[in-house]
Amino acid sequence: MIHIVVGTDSAETSEKICDYLQSRLDGNESISVLNSLHGGNDEEKVRDGQEALSVFEEQLGELAAVETEQNTGASDPAHDILTLADEEDADEIVIGLSQKRSPAQKVLFGSITQSVLTQTGHPVVGVPLTSD
Repeated sequence: MIHIVVGTDSAETSEKICDYLQSRLDGNESISVLNSLHGGNDEEKVRDGQEALSVFEEQLGELAAVETEQNTGASDPAHDILTLADEEDADEIVIGLSQKRSPAQKVLFGSITQSVLTQTGHPVVGVPLTSD
């Protein structure tokens, strides 16, 4: 069985990642989906995160074993994704690639994607989140 760990931050990200995964699932996969909230328990962020997780259950629940987890006390979402991938011996990590920040912002504030890519030995798939 192939085990995939997914990090998501919104329902839109979840939908794009589900579109990607639907094209390649063959029933021999399990998927662990993590919504890691940087900065606490804001009710709106928690609700949005739960919505992001439910997209996977709705769209992929009949195609694969799907488990979801929300971490509301996250200090570093990249660390959470990497820890989950290591704990579950993931065959692959799937994350969304956002184009929302400028290169200068990425240098100043860091990047979850960059951290995941540079700190893991697991294969990583980046799903583009823009339609371009």
